[in-house]
Amino acid sequence: MKLLDVQDRLSVQVHPSDALAAELHGAGSLGKHEAWIILEAAPNAHLLLGRDPNVEPARVDAALENGEDVAPLLARVAVSSGDVLDVPPGTLHALMPGLLVWEVQQPSDLTYRVSDWGRNSSERPLHHAEARRATHSDAVAQRISTIDWLSPGHHRILVGPEFQIAAVIGPWSGDLATPLGATATLVMQVPTSAQFAGGSVVTIGGVSMSALQSISAPGGRHAISLPSGAALLIAEPGVPRA
Repeated sequence: MKLLDVQDRLSVQVHPSDALAAELHGAGSLGKHEAWIILEAAPNAHLLLGRDPNVEPARVDAALENGEDVAPLLARVAVSSGDVLDVPPGTLHALMPGLLVWEVQQPSDLTYRVSDWGRNSSERPLHHAEARRATHSDAVAQRISTIDWLSPGHHRILVGPEFQIAAVIGPWSGDLATPLGATATLVMQVPTSAQFAGGSVVTIGGVSMSALQSISAPGGRHAISLPSGAALLIAEPGVPRA
């Protein structure tokens, strides 16, 4: 799990599947499936995700093959607070300025940088060959849903084999079950809310949390109480395919 405070254009990237990761990096290597929840978005904020539906997949393939800039070929997706987006392996993407993003991913660092807005640095190499292998040129943006920060309760946001996501929105009190390996982050429903200043607002398993803090939640059931204006985002291990 990551919190990404995006102040500049991130590189256009793509991640491999488990199968390609094992082929290119050795047995046991994992691919990288991601999902994003937008916590804050500046006016007119957007991101790039997948092929622009008006662009043919073959055009994306040709750009990758010829080393062209693929950014103009990607979908420009307007986003706002609460939007949930799926980023499967093989989907070209780039986060853009003005976004605070809660990201869940497989435990993998395999990222292939496709283009980097003209930045030339030996510390930020491009990975043309790997990107060509990894990219699914027909992949388009996948906006799963939008979280209603004013709808109290326990909401299941995403269930998949790599990870699951849940949101608990206050005001809410009850027993919260967290499996071994879960990570929880406390966020605010209204980013300008002053009620979080100077103190913790929720405790899980004896650990007090303040806004934008994350913990590795202990497995088991925990009595919690979330005040109005607070939300708990929980990343859990995935559900294996049958």
